[in-house]
Amino acid sequence: MNLLTPVAPAAPTTMHLQPGHPTPPPTPVPSPHQHHHQHPHQHPQQGGMKLLEQQRGGGKTKKHVDKSSPEYRLRRERNNVAVRKSRDKAKMRNMETQQKVVELTTDNERLRRRVEHLTRELDTLRGIFRQLPDGSFKPMGS
Repeated sequence: MNLLTPVAPAAPTTMHLQPGHPTPPPTPVPSPHQHHHQHPHQHPQQGGMKLLEQQRGGGKTKKHVDKSSPEYRLRRERNNVAVRKSRDKAKMRNMETQQKVVELTTDNERLRRRVEHLTRELDTLRGIFRQLPDGSFKPMGS
């Protein structure tokens, strides 16, 4: 297809509205003269909302923090302890998971060997049973 080939216009879209339901907002149609580029993760309405929040003073503002204050030091120390505790807990969970993997792998291998053994035993018993003359097998309890 040639990039300069004109594209046929699309057929008009019809919409059937139920009585009593609100009318949906119109779909914005970009002007062919505007080159409107948006950030790929930004929705069209968000940019305007952020601007509005900044104008109204509702946006996030950085508080001035006195890093030499005792309150700040205490919060930092508590946070450092919490982070260390969280990381230690994650390491323990990871080690426990690895140990469980080793145990389950060992158990799985043991069970596979048991299945192989029982399969061989079943094959042997079936072979013996097939060699018996017809009618020589009497079920237990008769």
